[in-house]
Amino acid sequence: MTRSAFDQITVCPGVWPSPYLLDRLRPLTRRPLLVLNGWPAPGSDAFQSIARTDALLAGWKDRLDADRLSQMPALRYLGLRATSTDRVDLRYTARCGITVMPIHGYGDVGNVEFVIEALLRHARHGGDTRTELAGKRLGLVGYGNVGAAVARVAMALGMTVAFHTPTPRPGPPDGPQWATLADVLRNADYVSFHSPAYRHVAALADLRLIAPGALVVITTLGLPAPCADFRSWQQSRTGPVVLDLCAADGLPDDLAALPGVRIHDLYAARTAESVRRAEHRIVANLEANLSLL
Repeated sequence: MTRSAFDQITVCPGVWPSPYLLDRLRPLTRRPLLVLNGWPAPGSDAFQSIARTDALLAGWKDRLDADRLSQMPALRYLGLRATSTDRVDLRYTARCGITVMPIHGYGDVGNVEFVIEALLRHARHGGDTRTELAGKRLGLVGYGNVGAAVARVAMALGMTVAFHTPTPRPGPPDGPQWATLADVLRNADYVSFHSPAYRHVAALADLRLIAPGALVVITTLGLPAPCADFRSWQQSRTGPVVLDLCAADGLPDDLAALPGVRIHDLYAARTAESVRRAEHRIVANLEANLSLL
């Protein structure tokens, strides 16, 4: 018989739930919805309540290691308001039969628009002379859905686009072309990183191939290079590095204060539209999983 509700749905702080989402969740839980402002301290009422949790919703900032997950022995479903599962102990969830459901694509448009906006702003206001993007070379490190969409827009603006992924992926003659990391970085007027979350895909020697005055845009989760390499590189160049709050997650204060480092006080992917898309998918995943229990 199909269940009509979970026993206890708990919402972690990283979900940033809207009133709309909370209203959609309440009919799906038998016990009152538990919305956390932080991870509860042992012995607290909230700590006792999470032990009954069979459905947990979390965001990319919520750390869910084995210790925390073990505090919810009834947990059977973990829904992520995120694409990345890097902060979830997947070995634990697999061992305990916990279904983990991330969501994909909800923030792609916002990310793409942020990157293109940064390129346009730099072309128009980044130097003594207003320039055009047409005819300039864009290097993409990473080529998932967001990277490919950035490439399409950039090419529509007349840019030449090359991308790097660990495995060669030849593109069409009139489209973006795969190149080695060294070639992508050394030949670009603009560089945008779209590599996996918290993955160091470039070292100091790679970064130093980027033209000293080139604009670099980073919207990955965490820096795509070790902090020490990033520090040495940026200290020796004149070009700006634009980051959103995802890229700046965990960034040491001295790196954030380096000349040329520009941190925008926003999450590139977070728009009114992306929030609604994400929340629709969170609820749809919950309902689909409920029907299987």
